[in-house]
Amino acid sequence: MSAAPDHNSLLRETLIFDWSKWNPGVAWRSMPAVAGALALGIALGYPGAGLVAAAGAFTTGLGSLHRIRGSCLIPMLLAAVGMAFSTFVGMVLGHQRLAFVFLAGLWAAVYALLTAIKGGTSWVGLQCCVFLLVAGAFHTTPRGSLERCGLILAGGLLQTAVATLVLHGPWKKWCPQEPREPGLLLQITSMRRCFSLRTPVCRYSLRMALVVMAATEIFRHTNSISGYWIPMTTLLVVRPDFFQTLTRGVLRVTGTLVGAGVAGILVHELHPSPPVLAGLVVFFAWWAYSVLNVNYALFTLNLTAYIVFLLSLAGLPPAAVIHRRALFTLLGGSIGLLAYIDVFHRTRRRIRAVRETLTGRT
Repeated sequence: MSAAPDHNSLLRETLIFDWSKWNPGVAWRSMPAVAGALALGIALGYPGAGLVAAAGAFTTGLGSLHRIRGSCLIPMLLAAVGMAFSTFVGMVLGHQRLAFVFLAGLWAAVYALLTAIKGGTSWVGLQCCVFLLVAGAFHTTPRGSLERCGLILAGGLLQTAVATLVLHGPWKKWCPQEPREPGLLLQITSMRRCFSLRTPVCRYSLRMALVVMAATEIFRHTNSISGYWIPMTTLLVVRPDFFQTLTRGVLRVTGTLVGAGVAGILVHELHPSPPVLAGLVVFFAWWAYSVLNVNYALFTLNLTAYIVFLLSLAGLPPAAVIHRRALFTLLGGSIGLLAYIDVFHRTRRRIRAVRETLTGRT
């Protein structure tokens, strides 16, 4: 994390679509669980339950692109369990403002620290934090919390089971094994050095905790169930240095705005029924999986459309979902950039010092 940012690489990430990294295999492998959860929910008359399980399956499917100890199944399983646990904690404590803001900061700080560990461990931490923030918007009884957790866990375990079948079938190449990273315990032991403020990862962790807590507090004052997109976007765009954060923020906001526009056009033209909505969810989920490594903005475009139609399936007005998604993503991205306000301050000081030096020479 201490390496200087490669500005050329950041520019390439923004402008270039690397279609050599298009991966339809992971999309085909992951869609049966997502589509199955949606279809079962609609067939039983509980589309809301189906979309919760589908959300668990969709996110867990992304875990097959990561590795822990050379396996893509371990991050999938850990994510399914971690997302369910974080959802329960978020739903139980979400109505307690101070406690929830503190927990959001704690989850975010742990995720940032986990970025020091190679492999998919930090990805698991990120998903746990995302689901904690989302769950904080839903206040219900302990029984309702357990039901939602159970649906997320069921969707995640179903996705993991499908991936397991693929690993032992003729489609094994869709989830290849890779060399193992150093032992997890060894990596965790090495993390002790990360608890010093002299290390970039510790400073990144503190910065992440503070900015996510601030975004979560703003979310609590929006009085909107969709306000969780503010801290969630902040969590997703803040990176170890300003240039990475700026690039990720621009890509996230751009992809979200375009994706919201595409979803709005489709809703206006199609007036989709629940089965059509489910089909659109599957369609955009497939594309989100397959273009994840092609370009982040393109991934975000498809992810946004997927989320709009997923929430519309639960009965939320599509126009309201689109408007809030765009507005809160823009706000969350802006907060993420403010996390590096000290960079602007240091830059101004450098410019002032250079000007004074030049003035003194003349």
